[in-house]
Amino acid sequence: MTTDEIYNEILIEKESGAYPELDGLNSTSNVSIYRLWVWVFAFFSKAIRDLFDSFQTQINEIFAQKQAGTLLWWLSQTKLFQYGDTLEFIDGVFKYAVLDQEKQIVKQVAIETLDRMITFKVASEDGSGNLIALTQTQQDSLVGYINQLKFPGMYTRVVSQDADDLNLDYRIYYNAQKIKTDLETEIRAVADNYLSDIVFNGRFSLTGFTDELQKIDGVINPVLVTGLAKTHNESPVDYQVIEDYYVAASGYMQIDELTLDFIPDV
Repeated sequence: MTTDEIYNEILIEKESGAYPELDGLNSTSNVSIYRLWVWVFAFFSKAIRDLFDSFQTQINEIFAQKQAGTLLWWLSQTKLFQYGDTLEFIDGVFKYAVLDQEKQIVKQVAIETLDRMITFKVASEDGSGNLIALTQTQQDSLVGYINQLKFPGMYTRVVSQDADDLNLDYRIYYNAQKIKTDLETEIRAVADNYLSDIVFNGRFSLTGFTDELQKIDGVINPVLVTGLAKTHNESPVDYQVIEDYYVAASGYMQIDELTLDFIPDV
């Protein structure tokens, strides 16, 4: 309920006649003392309800993470993987004897399910915070970790590879009073920021990306010529046309080539 709905509900209840001792409070002014107090109560009632709703959501998420086998539990457990350590059977569950964040190399994880197969898309980070693939040795160790945690009958696989490649070609109609090289620098910065804002395993939207280019001061009309994508290990001939959205096989992506054909709008 909104604050207004709570406020109106109180006034309706007051006018119902159930509380004759309040009949003397009959001002219709929104700034009358009693109506102001009703508004204050409605405001804080809404705030308290929101806090309880948020608390309930947090509690539900905690329970989901604690309940073995749920997707949230698997997400949590995958990020707890410690490269170089082995699980121990402690208090009836497999876990590490000592938690060491320095060894927790999985920084991003997404889980996809199809029938009985669970696919773990994972990525680590380099020293600058950029997403990178796990090495084959690290992947093998993660597979062993998951195999020790999973239940009988589960089929799992781990995917960790270099960022998918995007090849974008735009015709940029621009304000001729702007310096073209400055515009190009800004466009490339916007492109990098747009990709970094996409959540891991999220969708790249051609329309959304074009809209961001449109917001740049001096860009009159960004026209998409082609939008292509492929996994990093594929050859250039394997580029596929992006229809509307693209979800990277690796979970994240980079711009391999951004071609900009500037045309002054005069």
